[in-house]
Amino acid sequence: PHGTGLREFHPLVIALASGANFIARATSSDPNGTADLIAQAVRHPGFSFIEVLSPCVTFRPEQRSWKDMVHPAPVAPTDDPARAARRLMTDDGFNIGVLFAGHRKPYQPVKSATPRSVAELEAEFVL
Repeated sequence: PHGTGLREFHPLVIALASGANFIARATSSDPNGTADLIAQAVRHPGFSFIEVLSPCVTFRPEQRSWKDMVHPAPVAPTDDPARAARRLMTDDGFNIGVLFAGHRKPYQPVKSATPRSVAELEAEFVL
């Protein structure tokens, strides 16, 4: 009757703070929509994160109503991280679709020259 006693957990806010460039929410009751979001996430440059709402009606029967509670996000996705953070902190947790699509450059590791021979590689480890 009093809930779990735990504070709310906001995985999408954590993903945004961690540098995600594409953030969306889907539901397992819509596999085609979920597949479409996954395809969009793969095509978007950089780190993408999708939260998939998947009720466990065996242990949490009250989650049966989730299918009726999910709804498309009421506004278009933003590319502003500050605006996205405000939206994600205040949404009801049942908005589905793309919620943030940023323009951050994806991580590109620095490419260094590779040694030309085994001897050069061994020389790096000589004390």
